[in-house]
Amino acid sequence: MPETIRSYYLEPSAIAAEAGVVSVEVSGGRARVILDATIFYPEGGGQPCDLGTIGGYRVLAVTEEGGAVVHTLEGVPEGGLGFAAGDQVHLALDAGRRRDHCQQHSGQHLLSAFLEREYDIHTVGFHLGEAYSTIDVTCPSMGAPMVADLERRAEAFIAEGRGFTIHECPPEDVSSFPFRKKLPQGAEVIRIVEIDGYDWVACCGTHVASTDELRAFIILSTERYKGNTRIYFAAGERALATLRRRFGVLQEVAARLGTSAEECPAVATVLLERASSAEGERDRLRRERAELEVELALRDRAAGGSAARRPAALAAEQPLLFSFADRGADDAAEVAKAGAGRGLSVVAISEPDRTVCVMRATPDPAATAADAAKSADLASAANLGARLKPLLQESGGRGGGGPHHFRAIFSTAREAAAFAEKVSALLA
Repeated sequence: MPETIRSYYLEPSAIAAEAGVVSVEVSGGRARVILDATIFYPEGGGQPCDLGTIGGYRVLAVTEEGGAVVHTLEGVPEGGLGFAAGDQVHLALDAGRRRDHCQQHSGQHLLSAFLEREYDIHTVGFHLGEAYSTIDVTCPSMGAPMVADLERRAEAFIAEGRGFTIHECPPEDVSSFPFRKKLPQGAEVIRIVEIDGYDWVACCGTHVASTDELRAFIILSTERYKGNTRIYFAAGERALATLRRRFGVLQEVAARLGTSAEECPAVATVLLERASSAEGERDRLRRERAELEVELALRDRAAGGSAARRPAALAAEQPLLFSFADRGADDAAEVAKAGAGRGLSVVAISEPDRTVCVMRATPDPAATAADAAKSADLASAANLGARLKPLLQESGGRGGGGPHHFRAIFSTAREAAAFAEKVSALLA
């Protein structure tokens, strides 16, 4: 297969060109086209391929096969492309996509160079994505001061307009460059990307001519990843779009809070403290109400039975069953917990959330030897996860639990109520 001339290296600014067709293979509405020269960068080195059109057909993918660049075209009619081997064809690049890829890849070079040269931190992975790009680097974490320093360095290089220079070795002497990473082995020609006297690295991707073409660079976030740190970043138009979007969000938040963008953090802190306090009070009131509801239910049950029988004895016969028409699953769970705390079995339904919460008290570990067999039976009966899972599957719900608690959710409140009745009968 003949080698394709890489015009994207020879004329990196070209977004349109003419090329000779070497071969065409058509199948299933798509075509594999090889040209004698191409301005389309093939996928590789963490950088996606260029897109655009060839002979008016949309380019779906660009890959390398040996020394040839293969262009996959889509939307090919049954009659064929309308051009064949030996013909000249027009190539039109998606210039915005190429520019974006150049900015992101060059931004990665800048970031990796700073980490290597200033912090002795190595880059071990790079991915250029649709919305953001990432590099994985050899440090366990990255604090805010380092992030701020890296962004300041990038801003300074952008302001200075540091040039990106491409060297090819040979004919240049590869030993004359202070590389920050190992060179690829077995290559006859190695492309070296230099950032104006600061960094040199072997790379086959596409890049900007000068750092001022980046316009902006931001680190979006960092996270621990497989013992290293993954850095999310954006450069160029992506960075500017992100900054505009985030500023718009900040302005909207400030307007809703009735304050300025600068005062948003202080106002948000006060609101979060108030919310935390209110949530604590809500949880306390929820627990108190749950305990009162269990107490009232026991009194109602006792009032309906023999005066000689105690509420605890009555409760042991059958679980307490609660159904809430206007309260959520958290309230139902709290009631179940309150009942279990008093040694009871409780089944609580939240109709709005179509959820059933079941709890049963943990068997008393201080049971006497005479009650050992009975306690074992109770422990087995209290293994709700094992006992209720088959019933849940039969009832068409989702959920699960452990030995003494179970939660299930259903498509409708009616299904939840039916399941609750079955559980009550099973645990009686």
